[in-house]
Amino acid sequence: MTTTELAVDAHVRYFRHCLNMLPAETASLDATRMTIAQLSLVGLAALGRLEESMPAKQREDMIEWIYEQQILKGSVEYRGFRGGSLFGPHETCNYPAANCGNVAATYSALCALLLLGDDLARVDRAATIAGIGRLQQESGTFAPHPGTTERDPRFIYCACAISAILDDWSGVDIEAATKYILSCCSYDGGISQVPFQESHGGLLYCCVASLALMGRLDSLPDRHRTLQWALFRQCGGYQGRINKTADVCYSFWVGASVELLGGRNLVDVSALASFIRSCETDIGGLSKWPGYRPDPLHSALGIVGFSLCRPDALPQMSPELLLPKTVVERLLRLGFRRSHKLCADA
Repeated sequence: MTTTELAVDAHVRYFRHCLNMLPAETASLDATRMTIAQLSLVGLAALGRLEESMPAKQREDMIEWIYEQQILKGSVEYRGFRGGSLFGPHETCNYPAANCGNVAATYSALCALLLLGDDLARVDRAATIAGIGRLQQESGTFAPHPGTTERDPRFIYCACAISAILDDWSGVDIEAATKYILSCCSYDGGISQVPFQESHGGLLYCCVASLALMGRLDSLPDRHRTLQWALFRQCGGYQGRINKTADVCYSFWVGASVELLGGRNLVDVSALASFIRSCETDIGGLSKWPGYRPDPLHSALGIVGFSLCRPDALPQMSPELLLPKTVVERLLRLGFRRSHKLCADA
């Protein structure tokens, strides 16, 4: 296996820095530290360098920090994991909005724990799944946490991913979620955030991956047209919307959608790989566009996108869960049932 086409050592250093300390300009992201941790671990795993990059003590400390963010008291809709420890320990936090779980942080926490080799034994599975059920709306979509009007397919995806990882779908009304996703399918083959809005590559991924996890991918009204919309987003790299500039994060959002829809052989792999490499920076990591500063999200998703289009060059990743396929295989050994597409190729 060769990874000489990417500056692997520089990227490893970058992700290790992200796990240890971020620059002051990223202070506004402190409340979402769980997602930054997940993305940094994903980046190292996608490069095949996670094991050697994290000493056992650092791994143990990170696992403990993640479990410290689990909400173990209160009504079930407030349970799960919070996004970080910005407001201090649970018992002294006097800002309730920052001291409740949300589906995005819970998804990130579970993925991070799996990447760190944890067996999820300390996850309050029953409360987490029950909380997801409370957050599903009549329309079929999900709110990220109580007390917000925000709801769209991003949180359907998080709920589906959590259910898949914990192997418990009792908190998701699959029929209602599928119906909402289909209502977001557009005339052009793409999928939007809410019905009758502009098709978007990120929402395409959330909906296609959710359908795949629920075993409902065949319910798309015109799968060929959806694949066509995704393939037409390639302009070297992938753009997220029509007439936009290519952005390295869509190497995953759109690239993984193409993979799930069976279109890998229709991708201009050389052009895509070249664009991803053009977004590498001198200090490691990848930027949104060539010549800009790197960040954990674009770095991780760009590298995973590279692994999807060049499976010979990097460890294979599961497009449904943004996890290495070796981790999916470990989920099987932990008791995950082969009831959804997630396990089809494991």
